[in-house]
Amino acid sequence: MQYSIQFIQFLLVAFSFTVSSCGNKTTTAKKERAASGEQQKMSGSNPTNLPKQIKPVTAVFEFVSYNDNGDYMLLNAKKENQLYGFINDNNDDRSLLRGDVCEIQWKEDTIYIAGDGERPELADWVISIRKIKDGKSSAFRKTYKKELLYHYRSDETDYSESYLDELYLLVEYYIANSTNTLIRSAVENREQLEYSIEEQVKNNRSYTVFGIGSTSEHSFHPVQWLYYDNEKDLLYEYDLPADKLVKFHY
Repeated sequence: MQYSIQFIQFLLVAFSFTVSSCGNKTTTAKKERAASGEQQKMSGSNPTNLPKQIKPVTAVFEFVSYNDNGDYMLLNAKKENQLYGFINDNNDDRSLLRGDVCEIQWKEDTIYIAGDGERPELADWVISIRKIKDGKSSAFRKTYKKELLYHYRSDETDYSESYLDELYLLVEYYIANSTNTLIRSAVENREQLEYSIEEQVKNNRSYTVFGIGSTSEHSFHPVQWLYYDNEKDLLYEYDLPADKLVKFHY
């Protein structure tokens, strides 16, 4: 009925590109793109004789993320621990945060795979999306009412603005869902939280590492270390006494 996120991303990888700068810390960046004539074809004319979906389908999902970095914009959502990817070209709203419960209406339509002779494939296109309930990130913003601060050494790592935006949303989601008592106390008391960013190798694998904490007397004091495997999109809490990484389920 619908493509899994991994399959759609596989179809689009041939023409995805890296974006060097965009957006701000609290929303996924919007990008303009010029679609080709073939990419704008809809299955109403059905030039490929692909089977049409008879009518739109509506279901409730948990929002995961936007991905506007390719020729087709994606909206990723989860239902019963299964990830789904939707073509999101016809929707300009980027206000959803990870964990928000939303109602998505979609229908199958045609996409054209660049680099493969404009090969047509059916994919699930978003018709409309409506938030039903705030997730923990949205609730966190409404109660905390502060932006997180972050810092990193620009002479060591050149992060793009779009990647910094993605990392911000990830750390924000962790803080909103964290059971760390020191982080919970800081949130409840609306203390200024911040995080450091650096790159490390552990057990022969590269990670983006966050130190979450606060600054006092001109010194940064981390209370929780996180390791992010960007390649696998996995986040780990660092267990200092045991010197091991514990997977954070999100």
